[in-house]
Amino acid sequence: MAHFNADPLVAQNRVTIFTCRFQRAYTQSNTMNKSTESHNQAWWEKPNRVLLVNLREGDEPKINAQALVDDMKNYDASAFCISGGGIVAFYQTQIPDHRLSNGLMGRDLLAEIIPLAHASGLKVLARIDPSCAPMALAEKNPEWFSRDEKGQFREVSEHYVTCPNAQYYHRRIVDIAIEMIQRYNADGIWNNQGKFAAWDTDTCFCKTCKDLFKFDTGLDLPLKEDWQSKPWRVYNQWRYEKIAVWVKTMHTAIHQAKADAVFIAATQLCESLETIQPGGWDIDYWVEHQDVLTFECQRRNTAPWWPGIQAKYLSSIAKGKPKWMTVSYFYPWWRLYAAPEEENRPWIAQQFANGVSSWLHINGASSEIFDRRGYAPMQEVFQRLGRWQDYFDQATSCSQVAIVYSRFSQDNYGQDKPYARYVDAVRGYYMALQEAHIPFDVLSDKFLHHETLKKYQVVVLPNTACLTQSALDALIDFTNQGGTLVATFESGMYDEMGEKRSRGGLADIFKVKKTKILTQLKSSYGHIQEPKHPIFLGIENTDLIPNDGSMVDIELTTPTPSPLTLIPPVTAHSGATISIPEYSGNFTPTTKPLFISQQYGLGQGLWFSNQMDMLFYHYGFPDLGKMLANAVAMGLGERRDLEVIASNFVDVTSMIQGQRRLVHLINLPVGKSLNTGWRHPGGNLIAQTNIVVRIKLAANQTLKEVRLASSESLLQVRHHQAWHEVVIPQLDDHEIVIFEFVKT
Repeated sequence: MAHFNADPLVAQNRVTIFTCRFQRAYTQSNTMNKSTESHNQAWWEKPNRVLLVNLREGDEPKINAQALVDDMKNYDASAFCISGGGIVAFYQTQIPDHRLSNGLMGRDLLAEIIPLAHASGLKVLARIDPSCAPMALAEKNPEWFSRDEKGQFREVSEHYVTCPNAQYYHRRIVDIAIEMIQRYNADGIWNNQGKFAAWDTDTCFCKTCKDLFKFDTGLDLPLKEDWQSKPWRVYNQWRYEKIAVWVKTMHTAIHQAKADAVFIAATQLCESLETIQPGGWDIDYWVEHQDVLTFECQRRNTAPWWPGIQAKYLSSIAKGKPKWMTVSYFYPWWRLYAAPEEENRPWIAQQFANGVSSWLHINGASSEIFDRRGYAPMQEVFQRLGRWQDYFDQATSCSQVAIVYSRFSQDNYGQDKPYARYVDAVRGYYMALQEAHIPFDVLSDKFLHHETLKKYQVVVLPNTACLTQSALDALIDFTNQGGTLVATFESGMYDEMGEKRSRGGLADIFKVKKTKILTQLKSSYGHIQEPKHPIFLGIENTDLIPNDGSMVDIELTTPTPSPLTLIPPVTAHSGATISIPEYSGNFTPTTKPLFISQQYGLGQGLWFSNQMDMLFYHYGFPDLGKMLANAVAMGLGERRDLEVIASNFVDVTSMIQGQRRLVHLINLPVGKSLNTGWRHPGGNLIAQTNIVVRIKLAANQTLKEVRLASSESLLQVRHHQAWHEVVIPQLDDHEIVIFEFVKT
């Protein structure tokens, strides 16, 4: 991996991308957090319910400070965020050329709102946006602004986009944040759009970026995206580091200005890649310099369980730190139009169930034209979160399974098709475990080491192609010590920068001698050779399953029969995608394995050599999902400690809180399945009845009682061998099943 020298503008804020150093820092930080836990939590470390109120220029005359604070109390909020400064100031700034909003007319919203909020027990964060600035500033400070390849400023909404490497970010925005904290006693700063390529612009070719990239890497700034070019991949990585430098700058300055103020810079995971990748957003590099790790979660055209994958990821990287996530009241492209209640209830529930506090993001509520239908139900949901906060505080995941998400694979393997080549594999495995009701965590590829992995029985690599050597070593050790490693397709075959390894990184586990890639497998099949094999549990009375895409053709060091082998494509002619009906059964079976299982040390490796997870996400064939889930169940074996019998759109998480086991049940919305390129909103929450939840206790535990959070009513417990079973009469949108233990 390329070594980047310190930034000469902010040398004291150097951020390294060396994974080994990063892991050491993460481990030390995690240990420190655990050792200093106490009941004297800072306000942001407690359960929070936050509202994010975006103001538009011109909204100010409609703002009644007391009414705004009272409205926050209607949501049982503990804090809220209000627009502050950056593009435009919503307060009486003393910073030269920080333009006042035209709607202020002498008012000072921060001076009016913050004291009233504090008097009501509410914390207030001020929102900044460093992404662009008035054109007039370019006359005085042209070096602050992003440039295109011809050296021209980038115009957005009559402003110019600014450069994250320039002093606009590192000094002026710092000054604005400190002014709001010190003059107005704001409790923190929320950053919006602090990134490269803001507002869908492109690579910055300003002199500062060119000089810094040359200084850091010895390379010229690439003129265009080219994933086959190593300089481009180095540049892509460099952007992530530079945003991390700025995050550290802001965090340090804000804490020096006010010790108990927070700085929050939100990003996203696995969605909006056309924004977050060129923007240089990777939260892994911010862990040490964020008081609260935060994701945005606005898009609705993605999977309904996107909040879940983000919440699980946050919880795995932020041990000992609080986690927040936005949930938009609206649709991002239609900011005045409310998302349906049936969408937002499970959207918020997935966050809460995975230990993440929710921010409700409302934009344009002061408009005379607005969709108000979401107000009452969202107030009800937030009030319920307040009632349930005793089941949230200090609760942590006790999942036995983890899926790895790899930003290195997303970028350096996914390249210009990150969803098709990588992300869809993660989505597919996520969906398979969700439908099988197997609780799981989501881990970062950058934090794979012994301490992280030792709590799990099974670790899943959904086409995790790009891994560092230290991550591979940790996974091999995990398997050798008794864990089950499940991998698909090209997992481990590339290093973190996308260079192909001469020998697959997991070859020893799977006893692979050599490999090659077979492509264009549409209309092929998997041939079931051993119907009684546990990988086929629940798949009966069929000899084959559908296959497509590509696969790794494996030559094993010791030939081993596979329970599932390839039937080559059955087509009318070379290049056709379909067969003639009269000849659709004309094929020659092969011995090429689509699934292998190998013992390795005390553990085992299970490998789908095809794109099973991606195919399940794309086609939704139930048998593919069953096989993916069965592989994990094989790894759990008798150690599995939770089972849920419910419809496949019931989501399950498993948390531990002292002497409590908390099983969250979330009813995902049901919508129409149409191939439009846009997921139709879930318009129906269909109540589920008679859901069975059964758990196994540890040897030193005795079950005291089981009750429901919604009613605090007790449930009758049935005992069957090692299992303790209850039946939940009805699930509407979100329920918590609380198992209370006593130690024996």
